[in-house]
Amino acid sequence: MQFEFADVFLSPFMLMFLAIVTGLLFGRIKFGRFRFGISGALFTGLFIGWAAFKYSSNIPQGHKSFLASQKLINSGVIPGNFFDMFLILFVCAVGLLAAKDMGIVLKKYGSKFVFLGLLITLVSAMTTYGATLFSEDSNPYEVSGVYTGALTSSPGLAAAIETARSHAAERVSIYNSMTSNEKVKFLKMAGIKETDIPKDVNELQLTSEICEQYIKNAEASIGAGHAIGYPFGVLIVILAVNFFPSIFKIDVEKERIAYRKELEEAKKLIKVKELKETKFDMLGFTIACTAGYIIGNINIYLPIIGYFSLGSTGGV
Repeated sequence: MQFEFADVFLSPFMLMFLAIVTGLLFGRIKFGRFRFGISGALFTGLFIGWAAFKYSSNIPQGHKSFLASQKLINSGVIPGNFFDMFLILFVCAVGLLAAKDMGIVLKKYGSKFVFLGLLITLVSAMTTYGATLFSEDSNPYEVSGVYTGALTSSPGLAAAIETARSHAAERVSIYNSMTSNEKVKFLKMAGIKETDIPKDVNELQLTSEICEQYIKNAEASIGAGHAIGYPFGVLIVILAVNFFPSIFKIDVEKERIAYRKELEEAKKLIKVKELKETKFDMLGFTIACTAGYIIGNINIYLPIIGYFSLGSTGGV
């Protein structure tokens, strides 16, 4: 009987399942008055991903696990299609859960929630943009990732990655019309060392390998920025939820009862038809995912912005 440790534990399936199991266990540990809950999988996932990548990077050529390690490194630990698939399932589940009381909440608190949502998003975007003005060498793709990460927006991450692909491809197509400084920045983002860039940057021939690496690095930069911003976004939310009631003397249980009462009164006033709870329907779930994926890939034209799409997860 043979068992290759690296081949099994460097598999994306194994890494994800291991991150989920350890994350759920970690999430049950109490730190004072709060615990991380299912968000614990984020932190164990970060650690496991880092450990797997570092371990793979140290496997020498000729080792029996070299091919498995290179596969993991080249895919960025978790393959893109793997990532998109599970993100779509997650977003669809969240959408279906939120849909039950969405109509009532929008009719009762609609304008307030819409305004608050727009305000938080716009202020965050302006703050992020303002921070980039202090650094001329900032990577725009990493900044986009930090923005979506700090907002803990998984659909935002997917949309940013999809936008990065098209934006990076567009940058490649206009390389010859760039200024010298822009070309140097482009080459650095493509992974070329500053010492390898000639003084006259125009002497360097732009190859297809450099172009492909630039697009690949653009997507990776989004993920790196998101990974940096997400833990802090989650931590702040967790700390706020646990400590705000103490700071502002809020009785959470009392507020929960009052909220449920308001919803029940709103249902009677709006005359919402009471829907019976049903068991999970796999067919309905897959139809929702399929329809959302199609909607997300429709290009919509806006006069100022031009064509844009919601992206696969945005549509779902």
